[in-house]
Amino acid sequence: MLRLAELTHYNKGHLSKVENGRKPMSMELAQVCDQVLGTRGALTEHAYATAARSRGDRLPLAQLPAAPRHLHGRTRAMARLERLLLGRSGAPGGVPVVCVDGMPGVGKTALALRCAHAVAHRFPDGTLFANLRGDDRPLEPGDVLGSFLRALGAHPDRIPDDQQERAAMYRSLLSGRSVLVVLDNAMASAQVQPLLPGSEGCAVVVTSRQHLTGLLVSPAQATRLTLSPLALPDAVDLLRSVIGDQRADAEPTALAGVAMRCGSVPLALRIAAVWLAAHPRLSIADFNRYLTVDTGRLDLLCAGDDEMQAIQGTFPEQRGRAGSRSSGCSDCRDCAGAHGGGPEPVVVAG
Repeated sequence: MLRLAELTHYNKGHLSKVENGRKPMSMELAQVCDQVLGTRGALTEHAYATAARSRGDRLPLAQLPAAPRHLHGRTRAMARLERLLLGRSGAPGGVPVVCVDGMPGVGKTALALRCAHAVAHRFPDGTLFANLRGDDRPLEPGDVLGSFLRALGAHPDRIPDDQQERAAMYRSLLSGRSVLVVLDNAMASAQVQPLLPGSEGCAVVVTSRQHLTGLLVSPAQATRLTLSPLALPDAVDLLRSVIGDQRADAEPTALAGVAMRCGSVPLALRIAAVWLAAHPRLSIADFNRYLTVDTGRLDLLCAGDDEMQAIQGTFPEQRGRAGSRSSGCSDCRDCAGAHGGGPEPVVVAG
């Protein structure tokens, strides 16, 4: 036992409790033991099976929204995020926490969800998800904790009113479980810290438009992963995936121009691409020239939601003008008329 403790860097008392059945074997411990003992994944498979049996007939903890089918230009970011979430913390009780930040529309949520779905099978006790609404009316951590506690099986009558007590109960319920927590659109570190698990086997990915410095210097020692706009070839590929190869090949220069006008921001690119796809008789060159006119062209691509309003400043010629119109625009036809006509816009679902 002493030798195994030295090889795995786990406390001998902890390993003794696992051996005697007084404490469940975490997925992380099983993977480490498989590696040092050369058992070829047998212990990991056993841990998966044990966790599945313990869940019994309970409602599965699977709160992740659907992920996008394609992520253009994010292969390296995806691989790094997976490594960070699945990597060992280096000490018992350590929880990997990754903060994905970047400008609005750059694809933070898309990356987090795609990665979360890809690694969810490594967290046999399930996934928790919350949109913290950091760009609108930020949720209080206590409210999110209440939702998570109910999902984890806590009876509503036993959930305390005090936020710190809720956080303690949350950590207690996660003890011995392997759960992936996805916290989308955080406003500040203080909103996230009460939602962090306190035991190994869990992992957390946070998305935010802010640099959550508080998490980076907290005991959890989060890792920061910043997303930038796409490289031009990847931006063009995204447009191509929506409008089709035939149309893209007919006007490659104009298509690259559209990508540049969109600042290579994925959400802006997708909105422009869907707009183009809805107007197959309009040449890409004409559309590109129309975007270059200083007439508030982003309003003509208005998606009618807060996210589209936020990315207006990412278009090169629109920086500094993003607040020129009210965020309540709901009639793109009127926008087009007010700015001198042009192709009829399409409202894109966010």
